[in-house]
Amino acid sequence: MKRTIGVLMFVAFSVFAVALWGVTPVHAAAPTKLTLCGTNGVGDTQSMAHEELAKRLNALGGWDVTAMVSSEMGSTDDVTEQAINGAAVTSASDPSRLASYVPEFGILMMPYLFDDYAQLDTLMDTEIYAQWKEKFREHGIVLLTNNCLTGWRNWVTNREIKTPADLKGLKIRTMGNAIATNSVNAMGAIATPMNQSECYNAITTKVIDGGEWQLPTIYSSKFYEVCKNISLSRHFLLTGSIVTGTKWFDSLSDVQQAQLSENAVQTYKDNQKIVIEYEQKYLDEMEKTYGVKVTTPDREAFKKATAHLYSDKATTGGADYEAIRVELYKQLGIK
Repeated sequence: MKRTIGVLMFVAFSVFAVALWGVTPVHAAAPTKLTLCGTNGVGDTQSMAHEELAKRLNALGGWDVTAMVSSEMGSTDDVTEQAINGAAVTSASDPSRLASYVPEFGILMMPYLFDDYAQLDTLMDTEIYAQWKEKFREHGIVLLTNNCLTGWRNWVTNREIKTPADLKGLKIRTMGNAIATNSVNAMGAIATPMNQSECYNAITTKVIDGGEWQLPTIYSSKFYEVCKNISLSRHFLLTGSIVTGTKWFDSLSDVQQAQLSENAVQTYKDNQKIVIEYEQKYLDEMEKTYGVKVTTPDREAFKKATAHLYSDKATTGGADYEAIRVELYKQLGIK
């Protein structure tokens, strides 16, 4: 009888507390909601990674995580702003976009900075990376990981591209930031920023003549249907910078902060093997099944055309990319 009366009194108090103060009993705490946002299509290797991270976090309990891809939550920059303003979202951004907050970070997106994927393996262990993370927090951004390998970016057009001269007069879609636009212009094209979701129709209607994307995105967005030439220029190495906002992140418990951070790093690291595997798989299929012509251009010519940008303040945001490159190579052991 006493036990029954005690239970009834606890329930009554809980209802009273909710009604009077809006207090939710501890045992009724809802799982933490989070949306992992991406602009690439379903089947893209980065989208696969978002979905896998959602699965891993939900399996831990206490989480309610959803992956939304194909620009369902808006453009990359829009989602990053949502995160800064306190929304429970992560944005799959990249170094060139995030350079608007920390200019030094943009060097990771500079043309021909890296020659091999393996050169990125120890990036997040370097002192320079730790400094960048602290600078992002000053802007309300938590850099969860930068090991989301998206792949080399290449020219996708209806013209064979072998040298910078072949891009002359072509309106090429790229990202809307100084690093991307200035680099694409330097390599001979007319840089044309545009949201990812608009590109297929823009190519179809000849608003643009093509774009520059990594192979998994070319495949998942079906650009092979409207562009029949892929030039493996490998001018940018696109790494996904997975970010969220300090307002929301700092509201999490220490346990959930660790769960999100550690699982993000591990999930996107595991996804790297998938990216490398699918790059070749998708390229073979686009060539053999969809009739795409694949060209290996004169990469040295493109590299030479963009070399001056490392000292161009309009591209670097005022940062000394020449000096940063020397220090970065030193910490990564690149000669």
